Amino acid sequence: MRRVLSFAALSLIAIASTASAQRSTRGSVTSANPSPELGVDAGLQFTLDSPRTTSFQVPIQGIRMGFYVSPAVSIEPSIYLNSTSFEGGGSLTTYGVGLGMLYHFSTSRAAKQMYVRPFIGLDGFSGSGNSDSAFNFGGGFGVKVPVGDRFASRFEANLSHASNNGASQNAIGLLAGLSVYTH
Repeated sequence: MRRVLSFAALSLIAIASTASAQRSTRGSVTSANPSPELGVDAGLQFTLDSPRTTSFQVPIQGIRMGFYVSPAVSIEPSIYLNSTSFEGGGSLTTYGVGLGMLYHFSTSRAAKQMYVRPFIGLDGFSGSGNSDSAFNFGGGFGVKVPVGDRFASRFEANLSHASNNGASQNAIGLLAGLSVYTH
């Protein structure tokens, strides 16, 4: 499993550095990269392995920030933190950090933009004297729909695989979000 995670991480780094190198070698012929994109997503996730679970997080599952390395490619770190306290003193904290790479099939923000997004991440929890974490990776396909100059709705379907200490979990996820362009 570590080989798969290492391969996924190295692939994201290689693609990002290739896109950055292509941008710098084109010089003044290249149009400027788009401004960063800040976004929030709501999420629905169905696990496919036992125990089967459904997770629905609205209005915000997490936040993300996309940095463009070329007009068609952006690198997108994401983060979430959720803390719940229970009557009687118990608590549960869940967290996650991730890194995705979006390849946009169109570079025009004024039109619908279809994209693919491979991603890797780390999710974890802590509470009631227990804590654990799991690496995950996967890929998604989605569309950004412009809403004025600086906003876009974003919809995505994805598949993910998480593993920890020999146990694994596969899931299907659906995201609906809002992006703000910082230009």
